[in-house]
Amino acid sequence: MKASIITMALSLLAIGLQAQDSTDLWTKAKANPNLGRHKFIELKLHTGGHLYNGEDMASVLEHGYQAMELRMAWMSTGKQVWQRALNYPSYGIGLYTGNIGNSTILGNPSGVYGFFYAPFHRRKRHHFEAGLALGITYDLNAYNPETNPLNNAIGSKVDVYFNVSATGVLRLSELFDFVYGIDLTHFSNGRMFTPNLGLNMAGVHAGVRVHYNTIRNIVIQQIDSNYRASIRPTLIRDPLPRVKHTNELSFYGAFGVVQIDNSSGVKAHYGTATAVADWNYKYSHVCSVGAGLDGFYDGSLGWTYDQRYSKVSTLDKMLMGAHIGHALHLQRFNIVTQAGTYFWRRDGEKGDWFLRVALRYDIGKYGFVQIGLKTKSGAASDWIEWGGGGRYPL
Repeated sequence: MKASIITMALSLLAIGLQAQDSTDLWTKAKANPNLGRHKFIELKLHTGGHLYNGEDMASVLEHGYQAMELRMAWMSTGKQVWQRALNYPSYGIGLYTGNIGNSTILGNPSGVYGFFYAPFHRRKRHHFEAGLALGITYDLNAYNPETNPLNNAIGSKVDVYFNVSATGVLRLSELFDFVYGIDLTHFSNGRMFTPNLGLNMAGVHAGVRVHYNTIRNIVIQQIDSNYRASIRPTLIRDPLPRVKHTNELSFYGAFGVVQIDNSSGVKAHYGTATAVADWNYKYSHVCSVGAGLDGFYDGSLGWTYDQRYSKVSTLDKMLMGAHIGHALHLQRFNIVTQAGTYFWRRDGEKGDWFLRVALRYDIGKYGFVQIGLKTKSGAASDWIEWGGGGRYPL
């Protein structure tokens, strides 16, 4: 009997201590002004015109385009250094649907993508954001010499979706924002299928954001009915630490697949390869500059030079170049932009200079994977690079 009483007393004491611990944990938790996860849903409408440099579809595109986007974003609080360095950005996933012209010729495209907003000129109730989005668009009506010969812009049903924007954000209440701005949208498949003039759409957008906190209703219903979690984050204003300037070497290899212009009548695909040696210097918390050497191989040059010179060697399909570049570092993600020129090639088939826009993801301390678009003669797509490599701090 005595043992049973002691056991019961110990059990009640344990329950009491557990309840006390839970109370203490909740007291500490609700002292955090950023408890939960602050997000917003954004609905935007777009309208504008096509920047088209062809002739066959001028009448098809003359009435412009209309589109709608639905985006869900996670908001940062400044807890990490890169968030404060970029003025508390937001990032998320989005859905796209649009009427870009005659649907019989162009289709009814939809898309899915990831996006990133970097605020600037921030005020209490009004600020601006630079936006970048990258993903895929599908349900396009591709070129077909028999059933869709007018479409000389899109050669595949699935393309890369790319969007850049400048957006104003006006705070209407704790819950709502009004957004407005300008943007440029690009569809392209990187010459994996031809024709590939691509579509470039420039216009304006407007919409609304609805803010919410995922933990708000859970706390009210299950923990503390008197507690109201904040809908918007409280920005952490801690000063940035001193920049650690670093140097890094990286080596990158990639492959791709291309098709010759459809006017040739050749439907075959050809392989491409890229090898890059890079040096980068980190000059801020989130940015670095650099320079490097490039080696390229384009199998489709074999057909081109056979028609032009009647004689082709393996070296004719290769080019050597050099570039300068910049990278924006977002934790493990890196947005890479580079501009380069050739110093060894057979002739001027590729133009005098090229661009590379790429998204890199760091793996561990030394590795990374990367997908990018390499261009020719400026902005014309040459091929998509799929690859990876290693990086070595100096």
